[in-house]
Amino acid sequence: MPDSALHGIRLWLVIGGMLLGVYLVGLDMTMMSTIDPTLTDYFGTIVDVSWYEASYVLAVCVFIPLVGKLYTIFPIKLVYLSFMAIFEIGSIICAVSASSRVFILGRTVNGVGSAGLLSGALLIIFSACKPSVRPVVTSLAMSLISIGSITGPLIAGVLTSRVTWRWCFWLFLPAGGATMLITIITPIPEQAPKQPLRKAMSNLHKKLDPVGFAIFAAAITAFLLAISWGGGMYAWGSGIIIGLLCGSAGLTAVFGLWIAKTGDAALIPPSSLRRRAVAVGSLVMFLQGGSTMMIPFYLPFWFQAIRADSPVASAVHMLPSLVSNIVALVTFGALVRKFHYIPPWAILGSLLASVGGGLLTTFTLSTTVGEWVGYQVLTTIGRGMAFQAPVVSVQEEVPADNSATALAVVNLFMSLGSAVAVSASQTIFRNQLPGLLEKYTPGVDATSVVDAGATSVRGLVSPEQLPGLLEAYNHALTRMFYYPAACAALAFLASFGLGWARVGDAKAPDNFVAEGL
Repeated sequence: MPDSALHGIRLWLVIGGMLLGVYLVGLDMTMMSTIDPTLTDYFGTIVDVSWYEASYVLAVCVFIPLVGKLYTIFPIKLVYLSFMAIFEIGSIICAVSASSRVFILGRTVNGVGSAGLLSGALLIIFSACKPSVRPVVTSLAMSLISIGSITGPLIAGVLTSRVTWRWCFWLFLPAGGATMLITIITPIPEQAPKQPLRKAMSNLHKKLDPVGFAIFAAAITAFLLAISWGGGMYAWGSGIIIGLLCGSAGLTAVFGLWIAKTGDAALIPPSSLRRRAVAVGSLVMFLQGGSTMMIPFYLPFWFQAIRADSPVASAVHMLPSLVSNIVALVTFGALVRKFHYIPPWAILGSLLASVGGGLLTTFTLSTTVGEWVGYQVLTTIGRGMAFQAPVVSVQEEVPADNSATALAVVNLFMSLGSAVAVSASQTIFRNQLPGLLEKYTPGVDATSVVDAGATSVRGLVSPEQLPGLLEAYNHALTRMFYYPAACAALAFLASFGLGWARVGDAKAPDNFVAEGL
């Protein structure tokens, strides 16, 4: 069958639009860490602050499997444009909100939109690009998540301090609009035949598996509320947290039984879960997602508290992470089909990320520039090599008509890994800090240190107490880095289970071509 991949200006337009869309997702994931203190002052409440992020993450995780179904049933362009429109509506609600509850509603709508953007971008890249260039473009797209994660707090900080926090959300409108315009004017080839729209709409409620969606949504909601509230709002041993975790486990078991009973008509088809690229890739992505989110999120805390960097200076000192991550991602994309095997990249990358994460735990008050630059580079090169391996594995090994649900599952586990990592890191920090403060600066209130933030922590104590405070803060921060180091080590072991079939072999027909695309 003829190859209908895009060429020339059309291909470049689509690639540019999709990369911009993925960058918006990465930006939206991390900017709230900068805006939260301003919002608590503006809305006059600190009670809702946990919901500003939790509502977004909850919406993303709940809707990702439904996204896979929608991309399977309807044209890719239509679904992608719909979710980008939802994302834009959520940004408008946040930008104009006059109350905390309205802002939380906007963040929830933002999350629903984001749930469809990453999967949609990867699917469009899969459809629009030739097999020979697809891994490079996919790697570029995945790198934009890291770029957005690192630049998000910086951009939010500049806009909040110099204009208003509302511009952090107005910013998404022209960028998202440009992506929508490119998608509208450019034909997007389909991976597999789709029914006409009117026929696809018939019996839609059965195709979307509403019962499975309800069970899954309840299970995910209970789990995410437990990890968001545990260790902060409620103790981990409280009845509420234990009840939520037990409820989530029970509902997950029910969901598994429902999938087994419903078969491939289920929200998450069992045929997708049985594929090695999906099952093992999801595990690797869960582990790598946690490590990818945690280090760029908390390393600026070390720069700002220990080195007394401004937010802008700490962002500049994160540039080694940004550059090395992009280099590793692009190198993987350019060479993976030439070397024919995906697992070695994930194995070596996870090993480097684990070693680098372990070295980050050795930071002290006197860590040199060469050390914090070198450790960043080692860690992010490893993450860059390993992070997109599961996605490329799905693109290479899963038939085109199943790729939407397969990518949705992998993206779901990436989001869950990030959510668990953020919760775990906060718990580690909060649990470690009081004992360390008691050891190095007796009498300093741990709660006030946590609430002050990294940039203000030095002003809480007298000059005589400052060295002890910084020592305690440094130990609390560096102990969090054991978590991403352990995640990367586990990903190293899991990566051996990825498919070892040769890819990019000129003698073998590519799935993309075999499906007539």
